[in-house]
Amino acid sequence: MRMISKTMKNNDIETVNNGNNDNSCNNISYNINNNNNNHENHNDNNNDDDDNNDNDGNHITNSNKIYLNKTQCETTRLCILQVREKILNQQHSSLNPALRARFDEEIDRLYNVAPDSFEDSNSMEPVSNHYPSVESRQLSANSAEAIKSRKNKEDKYCGVCGDRALGYNFDAISCESCKAFFRRNAPKGLDYFKCPYEEKCKMDVSNRRFCKKCRLRKCFEIGMRKEYILTEEEKMRKRQRIEENRKIREIEKQKMQSGDVSTTQNRLRMLESDEHSMISEVIGAYRQSLEISVESSYSRNNPSVIDLVNIAELSVRRVIDMAKKIKSFKALSQSDQISLLKGGSIELLIIRSVINFDRDKQQFLDPYDKDSNAMTTEQLKLGEGTLFDDHMKFVKSLAVDLRADETVLIILLVISLFSPDRPNVIDKSYVWREQDKYALLLQHYLESKFPYHLAHVMYPKLLMKLVEIRNLNEEHSQVLLKVNPEGIQPLMKEVLDLNLPKTNNK
Repeated sequence: MRMISKTMKNNDIETVNNGNNDNSCNNISYNINNNNNNHENHNDNNNDDDDNNDNDGNHITNSNKIYLNKTQCETTRLCILQVREKILNQQHSSLNPALRARFDEEIDRLYNVAPDSFEDSNSMEPVSNHYPSVESRQLSANSAEAIKSRKNKEDKYCGVCGDRALGYNFDAISCESCKAFFRRNAPKGLDYFKCPYEEKCKMDVSNRRFCKKCRLRKCFEIGMRKEYILTEEEKMRKRQRIEENRKIREIEKQKMQSGDVSTTQNRLRMLESDEHSMISEVIGAYRQSLEISVESSYSRNNPSVIDLVNIAELSVRRVIDMAKKIKSFKALSQSDQISLLKGGSIELLIIRSVINFDRDKQQFLDPYDKDSNAMTTEQLKLGEGTLFDDHMKFVKSLAVDLRADETVLIILLVISLFSPDRPNVIDKSYVWREQDKYALLLQHYLESKFPYHLAHVMYPKLLMKLVEIRNLNEEHSQVLLKVNPEGIQPLMKEVLDLNLPKTNNK
């Protein structure tokens, strides 16, 4: 399938004309200022913190309780694990290693509870949303070991040399030896080494040390990424956070032992001042982008696919405007900004559609003009096949309390914007760190709004939505491949990469 995300010419997106002869749409300049692309020494926190368990889950309230029997609890956890294993086995690009680590952490919180720790539903003792009570966390060693062995029953092997592997390193399954080798040698690059055997060395456990060049090449071939190697400064920050988290857990443990249970259980996270600033920045950027308005003459009563694409132009302009107002996005080079916008345009529009959907009216509303720009679900059904049904299924799959929280969806939108695996992105390491920074912000925001046991269920589910959005993006792409670009406005042609002439397959 032809990828929608390709390189965009800088001058094509800097100034784009709608192509209409009337005055309904004005030229909009993208205005990426190269002076902002100085790539200062980014001191953003790298959140690849596998020990970021600053809350042990001992936070239970008497609200939001549901009744589950042992079988239901076990089934729920196994279903979540199956989804997790599917992602890990496919090495799905929509979850980078840092996000995958956070996802695993939350799944482990849910999974490491013995079935016997749940009360039977016949006793009418409530269970707090799949999450263990304080007493249930005091598991026997045998129960915990049995669960861990069941999780790790499938052995993993290094993709470089075939040795036993514990899991993912730098975005690929590898052994500890190849992990250390890659960390030392990947920054040097392949050209630094020479192969004495015509670069055809076979890699296995016995001869992996004989040729560094062939070994490093194999590391890159299986998908190991050098941009995920932490610098010494980042390692130091990580160690500091680990130590801070351990101290926090020790304090919480002392509170529990001293009998101060109720305060701990009902406590919500207090956001840091810089986190409040980040939230204010992205919300402000989103709301200011809504001030952009463009009159449209396209049919809304009986829209064709081309009509729907052109109607979406306003949303694309707003996405671009929002991104321009985020400081960490402006710090990127112009080419990387364009690559992120082109590569993520459809996914960003999907998230915006969730924000704009009115469940009661069954309409997608323009927040600034709810009457003239509203489109009912029945109108959109006329667009294309089953795509609408799949799109609506995703929109409605988000919990009502999350759909109603604009902040959650806006942060999720920014996480999707900073996807380091977009085509033609150069500074992947910086983009990756920014994405992880906002992923941590989302986790902390949920913990500030919901009890910890609920937040730790919501968070991995929201990360899973990024995978669903990727799949939905593929469906949209298939539809767009059939569109005749002649009727599409210039901006949409560029963003959706509909400029290339269609060729006949021989």
